[in-house]
Amino acid sequence: MIVVLSVMDGFEAEMKKRMMSSDLHVLVQPKKSTPGYSNGFIPESTISPEQLRQIKKETDDQIEGFWPVLSTEAILRSGKKVTGISLKGVTSKRLDQLKNQLVESAEPQMLQERSERGAPIHLPGLFIGQELAYELGIIPGDLVTLISPTETEGPLQAVPRMKRFAIEGVYHSGLPEQELHTVFTTDTSVRSFLRRSQVLSQWEVAVKDFDRAPQVAEVIREIVPELKVQDWIQMNSHLFASLRLERLSMFVILAFIIVVASFNIVTTLTLMVLEKKKEISILKAMGARNTQISAIFLAEGLLIGALGVGGGVGFGFFICSILRRYEFITLPDIYYDRKLPVTFDLHYYLLVAVCAVLIVLAACIYPSKRAAKLDPIEGIRFG
Repeated sequence: MIVVLSVMDGFEAEMKKRMMSSDLHVLVQPKKSTPGYSNGFIPESTISPEQLRQIKKETDDQIEGFWPVLSTEAILRSGKKVTGISLKGVTSKRLDQLKNQLVESAEPQMLQERSERGAPIHLPGLFIGQELAYELGIIPGDLVTLISPTETEGPLQAVPRMKRFAIEGVYHSGLPEQELHTVFTTDTSVRSFLRRSQVLSQWEVAVKDFDRAPQVAEVIREIVPELKVQDWIQMNSHLFASLRLERLSMFVILAFIIVVASFNIVTTLTLMVLEKKKEISILKAMGARNTQISAIFLAEGLLIGALGVGGGVGFGFFICSILRRYEFITLPDIYYDRKLPVTFDLHYYLLVAVCAVLIVLAACIYPSKRAAKLDPIEGIRFG
């Protein structure tokens, strides 16, 4: 039970660690009732500079970045391969932070293509995730086409909007889902692509203390109540709820194994009561009370259980140490890490030990009560 809970807690801790490394700790989005709302977009002035200063002041300067984002769904085409993506247009300051996560980048002269007359045309740059680059076989400098599902009226009929981009860099965030579906570029490029100006779709907030993101979200919610504010816990509530339910299920299942194992103590103590009938009867004849007789067998059962629990906790700690130090268990590629994550949480060790001792105590009650109810005369006569 200790090993299973430690491994499952390690997976959750690893996910939180990777979420912490991203810059999306609090998400601020418009509601349909937000003034100026139009197809998911709102005016840039929805959050005024005065409100932003108030937010930073009331959060004790916990906000590390308050990034305006213009995002849209689009189709990325590279040769004959296509995939759906989430295109995010961000400020140059936000892009500078993203460049710290680049694993590959293109030279400036690679961000261009030749026109029909042979003149070079400079293309806007696109930053894609490592997983998406691997799936489509794209490297920095490749030219791709973005297709918007929003149609534009042409001379004959409605046609989809299309724009050429050059792959400027490939980033690695440690979050495969983000790397596979999220693509970054400058906000001006997205405005040109969507043919919209002075609008936004959301704000992404990064905080200094990851655990204080819910408090920061509450402050933003109070200052701009017309917007929808979610912290990282709310954005991933289904994932963490599933992990909690899975951990609880495993705990209950393994607890039943301990219950079954405790029947060995019941059997051992019951046989001991039958073997020690004469000794129990002599003790009762000498004046021992029922509670004292019961306490003898309770103590013996708890001693057996304590030895087992102590050995189990120590063995669990030993296995967790081995799993953490030596990577002899390799996970498939679908996981964040190939290494099995293990944590050492004192709460799990105490919880498992206390539950095991309580189960042992419950198992000792029946044999001890049977010993206490033994008739001394019958024990001496037939012992």
